[in-house]
Amino acid sequence: MSDHDPFQKLWTQQTQDPFAMSLADVHAHAQRFQTRIRTRNIIEYLAAAFVVTFFVWTAFTVPEFIVQVGAALIAAGALYVCWQLHRQGRTATRAELEAGAQSWVVFHRSQLARQREALRTVWGWYLAPFIPGMAVFLAGVSFTEANPAPLPAKLAVFLTGCGLIAAVFAAVGWLNSLAVKKLDAEIGALDKVCED
Repeated sequence: MSDHDPFQKLWTQQTQDPFAMSLADVHAHAQRFQTRIRTRNIIEYLAAAFVVTFFVWTAFTVPEFIVQVGAALIAAGALYVCWQLHRQGRTATRAELEAGAQSWVVFHRSQLARQREALRTVWGWYLAPFIPGMAVFLAGVSFTEANPAPLPAKLAVFLTGCGLIAAVFAAVGWLNSLAVKKLDAEIGALDKVCED
């Protein structure tokens, strides 16, 4: 760009309004954030209950042993994810909320940081636990003796299933990385409030 670009001149000469957030704003934002996290967790727990119920039922009703093993692994993965969600992504306890009332900015920042860390590591605790079960389950369904298709067709079904699961996992990972960036921005804004 040249030095005579009117848009560059306009951009460099603009004034910036200082970011301001009152303590009441931080308190309200912290409460809304806790409500959002609580709602997200309830939805995750309900989804996990459905997954566990369905795959435990599948493990007991499908005659193919490898499918049973895959279904059991998926159910176990869902239970592990629930435990990790409670450990890493839970909302603040009542004691933490009461302690947070002392300094809503510090409290809210710590909650944002906790959620950011949970989302940043989602591949390890949220997605990876499903991979063994999904792979075994897909292999069992694709390569079962009851399937009369030739081996190349069975392999195509298996690889297509793996590709679809990989695409879903990639989308979940990408969405979580966007959420991490958003939380980083919120943490930065709170840090700026603390500096001022």
